[in-house]
Amino acid sequence: GMGHLATSLSKMVNRDVKIDIPVVEMLTLDEIIAKSNEEGKNKSVIGIHLHMSGDVNGGTLILLPKFSALSFSDLLMKKSIGTTTKIEEPQIRKLREMGLNLCSSYMRVVNEFLGIDLKIGDPNIEVNMEGVGDFIKAEIGTLADQFIVVKGECFIPSTNSRNEFNMLFEPGATDIIMAAVMKKMMG
Repeated sequence: GMGHLATSLSKMVNRDVKIDIPVVEMLTLDEIIAKSNEEGKNKSVIGIHLHMSGDVNGGTLILLPKFSALSFSDLLMKKSIGTTTKIEEPQIRKLREMGLNLCSSYMRVVNEFLGIDLKIGDPNIEVNMEGVGDFIKAEIGTLADQFIVVKGECFIPSTNSRNEFNMLFEPGATDIIMAAVMKKMMG
């Protein structure tokens, strides 16, 4: 899944993309928001959310700190790094398209590998230099109080840009996902 996501991103920005090994955690909504609002250079200022439905409910949440949001905008718009100084409608369109493409490539692999049916909705995006905690709460706050979070990060070494990719599943999804994994492992 993350490998396909990195390949898709690499094609979009025409750069090498590295990935971290995904981490799976059980987090509350408040913990997800707190992590996105960390002060300093890692504070998320762009949030892209796509609702997920099908065999399980949840969503994907892509979070970008300011530097990464600006540099991804430059790469997606085929500009030199450092050109974009603020995120406006043309950059928002490109970032929304990036979110949809990344989630689509990831879902395709998850669906094929696990044999489950997951569909993604249209992307919602928030740009807020003060942080995207309120956006996260509005987007996923009604789904559950706790989430199974599969977190991966893509990194572009040539620009030092990071893209945090989170798959959020409601806790009830555990049984369905584990059954699909076991079925796959047993042949």
